[in-house]
Amino acid sequence: MYLLLGKAYFYRKQFDSAAITFQFINFNLFPRHPRNSDEDQVVGTVDNSISGNLSIATKEKPNVLQRATALPPSRNDALIWLVRTFIEQGRYLEAGGVINTLQYDPNLPDRLRPALEEVDAFLFFQQGNYDSSAVHLEKGLDNADDLQDKARWQFLLAQMYEMTHQYDKASTYYNRAATNTTNPLLDIFADLNNAKMLKNQDSAQLDRGIDNLLHMSKKYKYENYQDIIYYSAGQLSMEKPDTSAAIGYYTKSLSLNKGNALYKNKALIDLGDIAFTRKQYPQAYNFYDSLQTGDSMSMLDEKFARAQERAKNLAKIAVSTNIIAREDSLQQLAAMSPKDRDAAVKKEVRELRKEKGIKNKKEAYYDDVSGSADINFNNNTNQSADLFGSNDKGDWYFYNATLKAGGYKDFKSKWGDRTNTDNWNRKSAAANNSVISGSLNPDDTSAVVVGVVDTTQKAVAPQDISYKGLMSNIPLTSDKMDASNSLLAKNLFRLGKLYQNNLEDYSNAVITYERSLRLFPDSLYMGELYFDLYYCYHKLGDTAKMAFYKNLLVTVLPDSRSAELLTDPNHARPLTNNSVVSDRYKRIYDLFIEGQFDSAIAEKNNADTLYGENYWSPQLLYIEAIYYIQYKCDDSAAIKDLQYITRFYRRNQLAPKAQNLINVLRRRRAIEDYLTNLQVTRATEDETVSIPDDTVATVQPQVKNLKDSSIKKIAPQVAIKDSVKKALVVPIPSNQFSFNESSPQHVIMVMTKVDNTYTTEAKNAFSRYNDEMFYERQYTIDKVSLDADHTILVFSKFTDADAALQYFGKINAAAPNEISWLEPNKYYFEIISDESLQLLEKNKDLSGYKKLLQLKYPGRFN
Repeated sequence: MYLLLGKAYFYRKQFDSAAITFQFINFNLFPRHPRNSDEDQVVGTVDNSISGNLSIATKEKPNVLQRATALPPSRNDALIWLVRTFIEQGRYLEAGGVINTLQYDPNLPDRLRPALEEVDAFLFFQQGNYDSSAVHLEKGLDNADDLQDKARWQFLLAQMYEMTHQYDKASTYYNRAATNTTNPLLDIFADLNNAKMLKNQDSAQLDRGIDNLLHMSKKYKYENYQDIIYYSAGQLSMEKPDTSAAIGYYTKSLSLNKGNALYKNKALIDLGDIAFTRKQYPQAYNFYDSLQTGDSMSMLDEKFARAQERAKNLAKIAVSTNIIAREDSLQQLAAMSPKDRDAAVKKEVRELRKEKGIKNKKEAYYDDVSGSADINFNNNTNQSADLFGSNDKGDWYFYNATLKAGGYKDFKSKWGDRTNTDNWNRKSAAANNSVISGSLNPDDTSAVVVGVVDTTQKAVAPQDISYKGLMSNIPLTSDKMDASNSLLAKNLFRLGKLYQNNLEDYSNAVITYERSLRLFPDSLYMGELYFDLYYCYHKLGDTAKMAFYKNLLVTVLPDSRSAELLTDPNHARPLTNNSVVSDRYKRIYDLFIEGQFDSAIAEKNNADTLYGENYWSPQLLYIEAIYYIQYKCDDSAAIKDLQYITRFYRRNQLAPKAQNLINVLRRRRAIEDYLTNLQVTRATEDETVSIPDDTVATVQPQVKNLKDSSIKKIAPQVAIKDSVKKALVVPIPSNQFSFNESSPQHVIMVMTKVDNTYTTEAKNAFSRYNDEMFYERQYTIDKVSLDADHTILVFSKFTDADAALQYFGKINAAAPNEISWLEPNKYYFEIISDESLQLLEKNKDLSGYKKLLQLKYPGRFN
């Protein structure tokens, strides 16, 4: 009963109670010697200490009849369960000690040897020692409860052998797991992993693995796992590598997927990666943009984030690519003869009407989008077809189970699984229509992309697919052709920029730039086209082309900014060379720091419009985010600024601080709720307050049971905290600063014209720094407003000047990193005593005290 109780505690994860129960069995149920025995016995063992044989197990009855008629001692089982409990508690040393003792215990019965090997394997597994864990788990396989449990252990054993590069053993146990399991999913992955094990020894093994998976897909018991099977076949194809076959298997997996979001996303990401590698960017965007979010994405967080990041860039590329393709097609139609153009447009009308589910009549084209035409009363052409076919039995279609089953099967084979929505066929055709009517703005990334489902658009404007509507898009006049050429030129240059800057695909960028230059030689964009070609060829290592376009740029457009950047690279760093730009951003920074936020934000927006990204951007974004947090309580705006830093300034020292601040802001509500609901119980006057023996204050005994109201309660004296605000008032002997190296000192940080928001943030930053670097010291930081322009942070307290100087050196060196958003000319550090600090708060003479320190420590406090 006690053993059953201990197991119940264990499975409920109440490991403390489980350990106590198993130890109770151990100490109270071991065999006892007679009362008058003189043998010395170690507590908890079944042998004496004199013999030298330490045995903690209970010897079970060797007689066959006795074993058949009596239960084995539960104490031995409790020892194994005690080891399990120790491992779950993280008490690895205690678990290892018991295991080592039992391994050499002659009284441990053979029936528990596999169980001991199992817990020994579990101990090594928890400590990350997989090779030793595999050895012991292999010996403990007989302890599995059933064949399915054994298959799971064999699969785990194979994985551990794979991790330790013992591929032969891994393959053996993958095969055994596949043979013993009744779980189709385990069977699939065992075969998949086994095929990967032998790829270096036998390349044909991958083909055999794929054939095995395809054979499994035809079996009835694997019908619900076909999406996983084909995805696994795609993975094996990528191992060969055979990307074409992998595309087929991944596509098949998607078509057979019935709500398995994890494997749908896996297949979409892999298909997107293949298309991206092949530089089929619009197709890659289609796959990435179809990803689904949800809890199942935890296994794909890194790949999912990369796919989303790519999708943002590919969306813009898809827009420009499809606009270019559309304008090329329209211009090709304009160049045809009227007869050929008329036939091509009519053919397109028929195809579009068919896609939209509009039945085509005998005529080749129609004048309106709805498909209306002259009604023809001949030959019964306007009679509607029998939707459900003939029914010889005379039963209504929906009452005939055979017809219903056949209709459902025919529908599914033709159309696949469809959601129960109205007009799904027309909606699908409209969403995937390859013709876009009207002009598109090349700078508008929300425009409709050909063949791309834009999930951000709530509705797509209806398109005119009539003959007249399509003909109106063809640039047959000079004005329309000029507009088409302008749109084509802008998107060619824009596409080249996207290839160059967003994807770093310099070969495609060169192809696009040179096509733009060939079609529109006058569209040089103030020399930027030549400059970009020079840069891309530089990245590709083609020095001849670099020299050609450099010479072309400086010859044709010598006064352009691009030519200046090419001949003088310093022009690329305007903030370090352009004093006007640098001074303007310096003024914006000062406005922020001094608390003039409205003016600072307005000036920043104007400057960013003129100069764009610059050296000051991360600092200004960070202090702007602090302003949103402190003054506006607008966490979303703050997070937006901070995310911009983490995304585009990852190497900046502000990036990790911005990420930490984002994490705190996202948990802000939970933190505030916790602090709000936190119940703090204060001691009442009658409770005794304990004071450590090493404190200066003493506690006077309280007088109880006295009714004389004239006698006051004597409250315990509380030790005074070592901080400036609560420090004892020290008399100041004179109006002159003095310095005594042996007296206690503070380190102070003097900030000049810094708003309270940023002084508080600086205090928080140094508090975090102290907690990380000096957690055992527990330094305090107090903020003192000295005057309208100066605020002091006081770091307390140090035993003498030497201790203060040591901390001064560390905090002064750490400040540029801890408060990197604050310019060094806005603050400085000093050391100061209690007397001088009190005098400084009265006379505000910062320069006078600095002169004293400079005399005492020449060159150290400048």
